[in-house]
Amino acid sequence: MKVLILGLGSIAQKHIHVLKELEPKVQLYALRSSENSDTQKGVTNLFTYEELRQYKFNFVLISSPSSIHWDQIFRLQDLNVPMMIEKPLFISKDQIEAFEKSNSNWPLMYVACNFRFHPLIKFIKTYLKENPSKINEVSAYCGSFLPDWRPGKDYTKVYSAIRELGGGVHLDLIHEIDYLVYLFGLPLSSVSKKRKSSKLEINSFDSSMSILEFNSFQAQVTLNYFRKDTKRNLEIVREKDTLYVDFVKGEITNLFNNELLFKVKDLSIFVTYKEQMAYFLECVDKNKSPMNSPNEAIAVLKCIL
Repeated sequence: MKVLILGLGSIAQKHIHVLKELEPKVQLYALRSSENSDTQKGVTNLFTYEELRQYKFNFVLISSPSSIHWDQIFRLQDLNVPMMIEKPLFISKDQIEAFEKSNSNWPLMYVACNFRFHPLIKFIKTYLKENPSKINEVSAYCGSFLPDWRPGKDYTKVYSAIRELGGGVHLDLIHEIDYLVYLFGLPLSSVSKKRKSSKLEINSFDSSMSILEFNSFQAQVTLNYFRKDTKRNLEIVREKDTLYVDFVKGEITNLFNNELLFKVKDLSIFVTYKEQMAYFLECVDKNKSPMNSPNEAIAVLKCIL
């Protein structure tokens, strides 16, 4: 198996780690921006789009800054190989419009949102189906401190801090709205408010609040970059109970009777990346259209843009 990678940052390293576990003999290639780019053991550097035509890749992994996804996707389409693209797919309405108007014959494409494979999300999705009750209210929250995200790196220089590269809490933490769509379907309507609230030295939005309108309930999504005591949870208030998903502790509780419904044994993020990669490889092998295709990913983006 030959895999081409665009963007060799921290996210790509997670994908590479699980890919080697699933496919030990995988051959990795990376399109680099300069011949002075660093080398990585086990990865062959390529430097021009013309060089790519010499190889027959099984798929392309795009884990570059979201701001350049559109250009890369467009320039790679003639390779006619499946693409796995890190979330978010795009960062602006203009890029979405350009994609929708392109009329291109795109290959199989999957937009990677590894939270769909989180054991807590998998459990709650099944639980809601097997234990139905009318939902009255949903709230999702994710707050953490951006300077703590990447130890040893200047947080002001990473893409999260730079609006032009696709930074901003609404795009960086798109998982919350994405998993709500995964659980409940697309909302009837949505409104999103974003702002820079804290003293963080960034020009991207560090605070976002969204309201999603579903058939019988509303969902509120609150995101921020400035909370020093990390909090990430989902609360589903139903007629017969209240379900509380705590992503930090890795457990789901029924608050109505204080019953622990589920606890994750392994909180390693690699669990979600490995399941996601296995899912994508199966789609490629069977030429099966994956979930979270560009159309679905764009629908999620429109909720926040």
